Amino acid sequence: MAIIKGLSSRATPQKIVTYLTKEEKTEKKLISGKDCSPGSIVQEFRATKELYDKIGGVQYHHMIQSFSPKDNITPKKAHKLGIELAEKQFKGHEVFIVTHKDKEHIHNHLVINSVSFEDGKKYQSNRISMIELKRASNRQCAREGLITLDLDHRAAERISTGEKRIEMKGGTTWKDELRQCIDFSKEKANSFEEFKESLKKNFEIDIRITNKTISYQHPEKLKPIRGSKLGTNYDKEELGNEFIRKSKGIEGARSEGASRKSNVNWSEVGSNVKNEGNRLSEQFGNDVTGAIQRKVRDIKERTDRATGISKPKDRAIKNEQRDDKRSAQPGACEPNTKYAARDKKPNKKIRKRNIDFER
Repeated sequence: MAIIKGLSSRATPQKIVTYLTKEEKTEKKLISGKDCSPGSIVQEFRATKELYDKIGGVQYHHMIQSFSPKDNITPKKAHKLGIELAEKQFKGHEVFIVTHKDKEHIHNHLVINSVSFEDGKKYQSNRISMIELKRASNRQCAREGLITLDLDHRAAERISTGEKRIEMKGGTTWKDELRQCIDFSKEKANSFEEFKESLKKNFEIDIRITNKTISYQHPEKLKPIRGSKLGTNYDKEELGNEFIRKSKGIEGARSEGASRKSNVNWSEVGSNVKNEGNRLSEQFGNDVTGAIQRKVRDIKERTDRATGISKPKDRAIKNEQRDDKRSAQPGACEPNTKYAARDKKPNKKIRKRNIDFER
């Protein structure tokens, strides 16, 4: 199975050439050049750019073709496949090909000049070109009896390189927060309506549903993100299928007279959410529930800090407004004898403050 990875660089190719040609990583017979000489690769790359007056910007593209140890491929065979891939996929561009054998998996390095020596056009490395490169590598593997890569499989969770770096340091990304909250609500919902209500009520997450897509608005983010960006488990199609499966399961259970009871009282959870300002109670022993509770609390507290909301002040204002309304109603409450002298006069002021409040 050959895995393809790629990156672009604005640095001079000299450093990458020095690294790739280390003796402990490769040998002379595993170093080649397509439309260029391996010994003068840096100078030839530069000459092509000067010819077309395209010195700046991306200097080269670096592609890596890695083979699985299970393929049991020889360095010589891998190098031959690397040259073939360069000739078919990078026509008109100089390519430096080096095969490394210092690791358990044999892998090819392809360094491509960003400027074409034929017409001066720059190579465009994007999602489409990478897919085509992977398909070409797959065709090689299929022909040689090697394991092929499943390119049609869509990841249940799409984790970016940035997210992986944060997770490796022990952190939690905002996208992962979304995924956990979505998983929590999806587990208990049987329709998009229930799903939407749960996300809003429990996590302050708004969703927008169109004919084909669904988007989620994280409480701390200004822009929503499409479910497909989080993974297939979070797009509209998969959610719809999940609710359909649940609906059929529920109907089947009803027809058989079966009833399944949850160990968690979700109505009580909802009540706690409402009473504690959209925070879930921490009194439940379920591990998953506890994790979500902490997640909601963290999101809510960070949101409050970001918006400058002070909960004690808000509660004091609400209590004061509630007291004003009660005081304005005749017989709503008996005056406290301790403050009887003070409470006799301010009735008019209370009414005045009520009027101002209603305005």
